[in-house]
Amino acid sequence: MVQGFWIYKIVGGWMMFEMTNSPAWLGALGSAYLLPIFLLGPFGGAVADRFGYRRCALTMGGSGAFLAILTGILAYMGLMTPVLLLALTTIQGLLFAFEFPARQSLFPNLMRREDMPAAIAVNSTTFHSSSFTGPLIGGLLLQTNIDGIGFAANGFCMLWMMCAIYLVPKPANLSNRLAEKKASGILNDLKDGLRYTRSHVDIRLLMILTLTASLLLRHYLDFLPGFSGIVFKQGKEGLATLTAAAGIGAMIFSTFLAVRGRTKGLTNFLFVGQTISATALILFASTDNFMFALMALVLVGGLLNSAAVCIQSLIQHSVDDDYRARVISINVSLAVGAPAISAPIVGWIAEYYGLQLALSGSAALSLLILIPAGLILRKRRKKIEAEKT
Repeated sequence: MVQGFWIYKIVGGWMMFEMTNSPAWLGALGSAYLLPIFLLGPFGGAVADRFGYRRCALTMGGSGAFLAILTGILAYMGLMTPVLLLALTTIQGLLFAFEFPARQSLFPNLMRREDMPAAIAVNSTTFHSSSFTGPLIGGLLLQTNIDGIGFAANGFCMLWMMCAIYLVPKPANLSNRLAEKKASGILNDLKDGLRYTRSHVDIRLLMILTLTASLLLRHYLDFLPGFSGIVFKQGKEGLATLTAAAGIGAMIFSTFLAVRGRTKGLTNFLFVGQTISATALILFASTDNFMFALMALVLVGGLLNSAAVCIQSLIQHSVDDDYRARVISINVSLAVGAPAISAPIVGWIAEYYGLQLALSGSAALSLLILIPAGLILRKRRKKIEAEKT
């Protein structure tokens, strides 16, 4: 499935850029996919807690696969327009808002709590190793000049993931546990999850860091087609190379965390990772040298991803099982969906002041929040990283 995500990212972004040649439209495309996740992710977590993680992941993922194949057919027939691509992407985002928190909540069903940091890092490694291979595959698919083939490939990858989830065994006493959760209304479930998150000091701090990085850093991926085409003059091949550079960095650092496999020390790694990734993004956005930009993106992708792995691991380590999907869904909504707010704004600013100034200014602003919040979190690291019984 993650291969398909990155194939969709590069194919959809390049198709939009070819149709519009506009950074603002690229920002709008990123927003169309991510805004539903930002708005509905917590509700998706409440639905998963109530109806079962496996069932929700299968239903929503299967629907997303059908939609991806339909998008490919429409593109192949020459019926795709910027507005239609935005609409189809928005629906994909709606489905993803319910599928992703359910799928991520399956971890405790498969392993012990003490093994989750390594498992989450391995999961992230597969995601970001795909951010290396996926763009390469997407670039090759673009070279075929067959419109829609990339979207169809995304649909196939999603179907493959659904087959894997179908093989995950149901947890013991699932029916009894779901019946207990259905005793209250789903809106009450959602309120309880939000209340729990707000009252848990460590989780609240972690989500502040998630929100800041997502709003002010993560949207860089949506503007790589513009950097490749406008700043570096590298075209489709350059876009695949830029995205792959970020993926290589993410794969390296995720592999390190997977091999490391323990919770102790993650808070320090989180602080350092977010600070250096923001600085590296400023360097990337400020240069006209393609090779230097690639090296900077290795750090951006690697350290920004490793910080996200640390946050997710620490949340999984700290959260009570009864609230797991709801809390994870809130973090997912912030991590994945918040760029939907900032990407159109940065795209609009880039229309007037250029991509480089817009992106470097956003990264500089993030440091004003990440550094003080990260220092506060470091003071609480012994409590956050303490072993749970």
